[in-house]
Amino acid sequence: MRKISILFLFLIFIYSCTYQETSDLFRFAPPDELGFSSGLESDLDQVFEQFIYDEKIAGAVALIARNGQIAIEKAWGWQDKENERLMETHHLFRIASMTKAVTSLAILQLYEKGLLDFQDPVENYIPEFANPQVLVSFDEETGVNEARPASRSITIHDLLTHTSGIAYNFTRPELASIYESENIPAIIAEPGVTIAQTMARLGRLPLAHDPGDAYSYGLNTDVLGLVVEIVSGLSLADYFNHFIFEPLGMNDTGFYLPGRHNDLTAMYSIQNGELVRFSEESGTLNANFPVQENLTYYAGGAGLTSTARDYFIFLQAILNGGEWNGTRIISSYTLNYLKTDQMLGIWDDPDGFSYGFRITSEAGAGAGMRPPGSLSWGGAFQTTYWIDPVNEMVVVLMTQVLPSPYSEEIYNRFESVLYSALVE
Repeated sequence: MRKISILFLFLIFIYSCTYQETSDLFRFAPPDELGFSSGLESDLDQVFEQFIYDEKIAGAVALIARNGQIAIEKAWGWQDKENERLMETHHLFRIASMTKAVTSLAILQLYEKGLLDFQDPVENYIPEFANPQVLVSFDEETGVNEARPASRSITIHDLLTHTSGIAYNFTRPELASIYESENIPAIIAEPGVTIAQTMARLGRLPLAHDPGDAYSYGLNTDVLGLVVEIVSGLSLADYFNHFIFEPLGMNDTGFYLPGRHNDLTAMYSIQNGELVRFSEESGTLNANFPVQENLTYYAGGAGLTSTARDYFIFLQAILNGGEWNGTRIISSYTLNYLKTDQMLGIWDDPDGFSYGFRITSEAGAGAGMRPPGSLSWGGAFQTTYWIDPVNEMVVVLMTQVLPSPYSEEIYNRFESVLYSALVE
């Protein structure tokens, strides 16, 4: 492990020497110069102003880029409705599961350096995951579960594809009580807890199914975040900063951003059909996360905060084959793992799934407007994105509502307006 840490100190030095400022490297062009109709901006104004009027969201920021140039970067509504603070494009959003693609990229970087393999058993890095068990039954009254030995160990590949049998408490109800009894959080832990402590407890708990047998969306990427820490000898926050955020110039992205409280967008919920300030009554999430939360818990599956522009940089680097403005963070060859379906029919979905993204398939394209091969995902706080390689487009949409019955309506309307305006 000492040799790995020394290697990473050297790599940090190399990256620091090649880092370049990106603030003056953004390129903008009017929508009609990038193949959109001239009415795109006004159409989006109408859509988001209506959503805000109907109180389905408090505010939003959208960024649409084509051919590496930004056509639309705009804010609507309120960053903080109660305090009458208008939304601005530089405001911060909790991006939840949009964190996952960043962690997956970190794993691919380590793979490219020869420091891990996708078929490595996870127990090689986190011993508590040795000899996994699969849940057979659970008695709610006694809290006793019955389990059997799993067919094999969990691998890095299983974690990248969410086929390990590790779940979230809300995706596999049969595991919810077990996770709760062991204080396994979906997003963030109580103050003073580290990701290593939580993942060690998770490793001793039963799985929903045998590794590789099914898709169970869950804490897999949080486990991968700990693997990054163990292999690199760095905290996940430091690894991201040194090898992804600083090289790309993503200066507004991180787990905890001190001094940025006023830039953090307020969280809302839809309760009884009304848009209300996010309530902490459930005790599951601090409404001030990540400003006043556990500053030691780096959740690789859900913990980042970012801006629309910063996340655009990350996605544009993916679309560019691993580089942004002359700074390469991964080879285009290794990056193909993020663009290639890894599921082989395992999950019940018309689309594919790579080591980090949903991949729109021919069948899936019929349900929407983006073409096959598009890469996408989103976050629980009602944020979403996609990369459209056919049209050389990157799209980011940020709102901040959890829970909401309107997410699909908002996403679909936004996508429909965008592609309807694509004229060439």
